[in-house]
Amino acid sequence: MKVILLQNIKGIGRMGDIKDVSDGYGRNFLLAKKLGKLANEGTIKEAEVLKKKAEVETKVAQDKAKEVAEKVKDVALEFTKKSSKTGKLFASLGKEEIAEELSKAVGAKIESDMIDLKDHGEHIKQEGEHLIEVELSQGIKIELKVVIKSK
Repeated sequence: MKVILLQNIKGIGRMGDIKDVSDGYGRNFLLAKKLGKLANEGTIKEAEVLKKKAEVETKVAQDKAKEVAEKVKDVALEFTKKSSKTGKLFASLGKEEIAEELSKAVGAKIESDMIDLKDHGEHIKQEGEHLIEVELSQGIKIELKVVIKSK
């Protein structure tokens, strides 16, 4: 089944791409969630328009990401959490908390899926200094220092 993607889908393609996907995936996921539409003569022309729109949006996003990267390079986030005597946190620090604090610090919306905790898995469970990676836009990644102190 050939579909035109109406949004960027990680691992599949970008908005406006024409992809050949399995019938079940196309019908039950892409079409059902309105993430894509069937490709035919009329919709292929629409795909070209979507692709141009996506290029403009990507350019704007890249510029904004560069601005945010400049602000973030001087930021170190500090969190205070309860921990044991060995430094293990009672309540771990997740991507959502980090994204929320980083959004406040730089004045731009940072989504939790932009944050990569590298070796920590889904949560940071130890106090101290940690380096995490934030992907602001495609190709623009920064390292951020997160400091967790004990209450």
